[in-house]
Amino acid sequence: MAVFAVTYVYGPDTEKRMGIRPAHRETLGRLYEEGTLLAAGPLEDELTPGGLLIVSAGSKEEVAAIIGQDPYAEAGVIAETTIRAWTPVFGPFAA
Repeated sequence: MAVFAVTYVYGPDTEKRMGIRPAHRETLGRLYEEGTLLAAGPLEDELTPGGLLIVSAGSKEEVAAIIGQDPYAEAGVIAETTIRAWTPVFGPFAA
């Protein structure tokens, strides 16, 4: 499996996003338990709030399908998603 870094930039509707956050975190928790999600959390940037997910998957397309099932994506509260292959050299995700 390859490792991917996924970044989200949230849209302007914070209230809607906060209402969906419990379902979003439940989904991420399930993906973590399955071993698909290696780590995740919010990016603390007041100008462009978003999140970072580290995902183990077979391809970028597989990651896109996984991310597409995130309640945040389904609700349209993500303004931008970037999926990049990542090769961890040091740390807990290094091969």
